[in-house]
Amino acid sequence: MIFYRIVLTFLILFGCEQLLAQQSNSITIKGTVIDEKGLPISLANIYCEETFTSISSDVKGNFSLQIPKSYDQVNLRFTYVGLKTATINIKKQNYTTAVSVTLLENSLTLDEIQVNPRNTSNKNSISSIEFDEEAIERVQAFSLMDVLNTLPGKQMTPPNINAPQTLTLRNTLTENSNTFNNSLGIPIIIDGVAISNDANMQSRPIGQRGMSGSALPAPNPAFTADVAFRGIDLREIPVESIEKIEVIQGVASAEYGELTDGAILIERKAGKSPMQFTTNINGGSSNYSLNKGFNLPKNWGGLTTDLNFANSNSNPRDKVQQYNRYGASVRWNTVQFKNFRNKLSIDYSKRVDNSKLDPDDGSQRKYYSRESRMRFSNNSSFRVNSKFLDDINLTLSYSEGNQETYSQYLLNQAMKPYTAKDTTGIYEGTVINGTYMAYEELVGNPVSMSGNLRLTSRFHLGKTNHNLSYGVNSNYSNNGGKGIVLDPERPRFVNLGDQNLRPYSYELIPAMVNSGVYFMDNFNYKLFGKAFNSNFGIRFDSQNGSLSTQPRLNTQVILSKNWNIAVAYGISSKSPTLAHRYPPPSWIDVPLIFAANSNASLYLVYTERIETANENLKPSKSSQAEFTVNYKNDLFSSRINGYFKDNRNGFNTLAVYKPFTLPTYTYQTDPTTGGIIYSPTGRDTTYYNYSYNKMDNSISSYTYGVDWSINFKEIKQINTTVSSSTSYILSRQNNRVLTMTNLTTPIQIGGKYISYALYEPFANDKIHVLTSKLNTTTHIPKLGFVVMTNTDVFWMNHRESQYSEKFQPAIGYLDNQMNQVLFAEGDVNNIPPRDVQLTETTQRIIYANFSMSVAKEISKKIRIAITAYNTWNLHPESSYVNPENGVETITSYNSPLSITGGITIKL
Repeated sequence: MIFYRIVLTFLILFGCEQLLAQQSNSITIKGTVIDEKGLPISLANIYCEETFTSISSDVKGNFSLQIPKSYDQVNLRFTYVGLKTATINIKKQNYTTAVSVTLLENSLTLDEIQVNPRNTSNKNSISSIEFDEEAIERVQAFSLMDVLNTLPGKQMTPPNINAPQTLTLRNTLTENSNTFNNSLGIPIIIDGVAISNDANMQSRPIGQRGMSGSALPAPNPAFTADVAFRGIDLREIPVESIEKIEVIQGVASAEYGELTDGAILIERKAGKSPMQFTTNINGGSSNYSLNKGFNLPKNWGGLTTDLNFANSNSNPRDKVQQYNRYGASVRWNTVQFKNFRNKLSIDYSKRVDNSKLDPDDGSQRKYYSRESRMRFSNNSSFRVNSKFLDDINLTLSYSEGNQETYSQYLLNQAMKPYTAKDTTGIYEGTVINGTYMAYEELVGNPVSMSGNLRLTSRFHLGKTNHNLSYGVNSNYSNNGGKGIVLDPERPRFVNLGDQNLRPYSYELIPAMVNSGVYFMDNFNYKLFGKAFNSNFGIRFDSQNGSLSTQPRLNTQVILSKNWNIAVAYGISSKSPTLAHRYPPPSWIDVPLIFAANSNASLYLVYTERIETANENLKPSKSSQAEFTVNYKNDLFSSRINGYFKDNRNGFNTLAVYKPFTLPTYTYQTDPTTGGIIYSPTGRDTTYYNYSYNKMDNSISSYTYGVDWSINFKEIKQINTTVSSSTSYILSRQNNRVLTMTNLTTPIQIGGKYISYALYEPFANDKIHVLTSKLNTTTHIPKLGFVVMTNTDVFWMNHRESQYSEKFQPAIGYLDNQMNQVLFAEGDVNNIPPRDVQLTETTQRIIYANFSMSVAKEISKKIRIAITAYNTWNLHPESSYVNPENGVETITSYNSPLSITGGITIKL
């Protein structure tokens, strides 16, 4: 231990000695950013790819960037809203020469345009994919999901904002439990602030319905709007205000916490820009946005405003099911002081999912889900340039929303025994009339706060350049809503699963705070004559009382001007949300007597309140490893990315069986009053068939995959570029929690009767998926005209069970104290085997989907675009005859032709 302390002290002292020399080993690059007219551009973003430093130009377009003298060259990337991104390379001998960079207006009349996402490797990930403003605009998206569906391995689909859209990455498992966990582990980070869904509790009790069935459903379940237990609903993020999207699918840097399956980094537009109106229309859906950027007087920076409205009807003829989205945003960017810049954002959003009364529906079903939210965030950056510290970045955010979900149903049923008392014990319930307007209602008030402090130091040790980042972050989640609102006279369901709902306020739930610290060093050096860029980092997160240690490592090697390779490994974790951690209790109602005559009725019931909150719930975790091989020459560039992902401790609900030993009663009619009287018999009865659901860390899976992309340079003769990508993904369930089953008839083992058998996990499948994308872009600059095609090819989609035997023996049981007892190998028992119903489904044909987009620009002010999904309206079919029963199954592929028309006007 003393030795390690000595070594650590030496390293600190040595590092400080080098830091003291930092100022003398730095140099400042200066320059100016101007537009086509020679006018200075204020608030242009300048990013240095070598030091990972981002700065802004001042009101005169000037900038100054400090870099270590030891760099032989640097690459600076200049971006500004509405202008084409420019990248320049500056050699060491030119560091002291002022540079002037001209940014051109984004236009289809430019000789080169970037309308497809591009592969990139940076400090965030070795396998990132980036969309710039032009690539986003060409999609004609109604939501962020439409843009992300163009990623390799994803399927382009027609716009549909009538149903929630949550993202999954590098996963083929389709069960709700898997998709819920995958989407929850993908944070959406906008302007440095993670948009949290941790305070969302819009859910019926999991104890009664489990996690997958807990959402309050719409009359058409496909339009159920609430997304508790999952990631953010991407319908709520319009894209017209977005300047850049970076998709991290693999190992993220240690700066990012609360994730398991990647991250989406979004930068929104900032700076002076003309007023822009954009609309897209597709069938019963329409989207309208208005954006404008201003320069404020007296060096007070710039103001950017956005307005958005979207409306969608699943069936435009009757307009029974409707979705509306309203949004407004104001962002104030300032570089009033030389070494300080600030970005204040105020966002308002409102969503309404509404299923109106259908005049032809005798049950008078009605449903709506409403949410409004205000979000305040502020990002401050300080350039310190001291001996020990270069930059300080502080991000703070506060978000509060109001949620209401309501469903009604006219019931016409027989009288039913019912109880809604929040108690434990034996008592008399009620008998309710079976004809009434039943309803369910959930009211939430989610509140989220977060803070992130990041410090950066740049220095060099010997010939190695270091960019050290370290920081602390914390997030707070709470929900003060009314929760489950219930009228005991009008319950929607009675004795469902031997449980009945009770009113439950979310105000009873404590707040949840998760915090973390991280250390990360980006450094470049030469080894064996090759240039290396490495990122070594580690996070320590406190999540629901658990300490999670997460190392993240990646290294890129520049082999030559044509070849480079990279490898990465990392562990990451995601804390449970409030809905996972603090679900409402379960109330199990055991009927003891239900009797009725012409004068009276009696419902004698035993209720036990069971707390389903799981204080021992651990964070879900993911371990990932990936590699990339990149090649480029004068004709094309290509990247192969292989990866492995081990997801474990995922959240899901498990059935928990609970036996009840209760007194037996007898009853009779009182001949005088006609009432029903009862008395105990003195005997007890044990009930074994009652259960409830509890949240647990029971989901695990492995995923293996390979992505190969290739991008060809423009074929000048036909003004066309071609790109393609192919993705293979294999995901397999690896659940380790045994399945517990209640036996209809108790079985005697070792002289004692047992009622619960244990089997291997029921879900144990694997799914292979192989897809390709082929994109072409034909661009005629003189006409301001572009034609883009996208072809999705579906080679394989095969699902099969990992079990080889259809019938499986029990591997154990629960004893009378509900403890697990596992059989030794070779033990013989008389528990009946379980039929696991081996699954095997396969895509029986290879098919494709072709889509086309055209865009025409007029005078750089008006752009008209049309996209036709499934342009030829082809629907290939496959036929399969089951050899066991002779039943033929015909499967049709591809959604119908869907056309989106849009126009953008700059004023």
